[in-house]
Amino acid sequence: MKKWITPIILICCLSANAQGDTTQYRFGDKKVLIIKTVDDVVSDRDNFDICDTLDEDNVIGIGYLQVGVNGYMTPANSLTLPIDMSLMELDYAKSRSASFNIQYYINKMKTSTVYFSPGLGLDYKSYFFKNNVNIGTGNDTVLFALDTARTYKKYKLRATYFQVPLIVGLRLGGKSKKSIETNDGKVNVQVRKSEKSFNIQAGVIGGYNIGSLIKTKYERDGAKYKDKIKDDFNLNPFRLTATARIGYGNFGFFANYGLTSLFQNGKSPDLIPFTVGVQFGGF
Repeated sequence: MKKWITPIILICCLSANAQGDTTQYRFGDKKVLIIKTVDDVVSDRDNFDICDTLDEDNVIGIGYLQVGVNGYMTPANSLTLPIDMSLMELDYAKSRSASFNIQYYINKMKTSTVYFSPGLGLDYKSYFFKNNVNIGTGNDTVLFALDTARTYKKYKLRATYFQVPLIVGLRLGGKSKKSIETNDGKVNVQVRKSEKSFNIQAGVIGGYNIGSLIKTKYERDGAKYKDKIKDDFNLNPFRLTATARIGYGNFGFFANYGLTSLFQNGKSPDLIPFTVGVQFGGF
């Protein structure tokens, strides 16, 4: 159930409701009405201010999704692990990441050339191991051992993070347009969509591990088994990540590089997590 919480929040951030000749759009705690008659303006005067709505002094939340390939590298930024860490080799085709976020644009940041945007989100990391490995946490250390008793069809470590992205962006082109038009005694209040723009973004993402587990699938004596083992696996509870993004319109690419180790210091080999993939929205 938890994995659906953030997508539901994203859907609720932007809702539209049409009633009669008035169409209402809701952005957070602000309303935008498209009004066809003067009477509508009068009837909604108590709870709606045209000038305030057209002003950009508000907060707009925009949801976006990131999907990518998940992995880690050595402190020397090499994907090739040393021999003593060979059991930790990942299957990158199955090591995936999914991140659901809301970015907040304050005041005129939604249309500014240079802007700052904080956010909130959830990040799901999956590390799928290529070898028939078994992970243990004996003696307060992370142990990677070859399992000779079972042959796994799936053995992956999954971690879920609550995160706070802080993004600085550069927008080239694409200005929002809005106007009040009067025609034969009728008033039309319109907030037009922004033109597509080219975006470059960079920033940092603070995260906190809210849950981790290992999922396994294997066969033994002709029977199929699926197990879930919940533990912290000595994963670093806090993380700091550098991020860079480039996009056009509502589509783009991103790359995340860990500024903190995946596991706690001294309890596992030092591994730097990274993610690369595509982004839908958030520009």
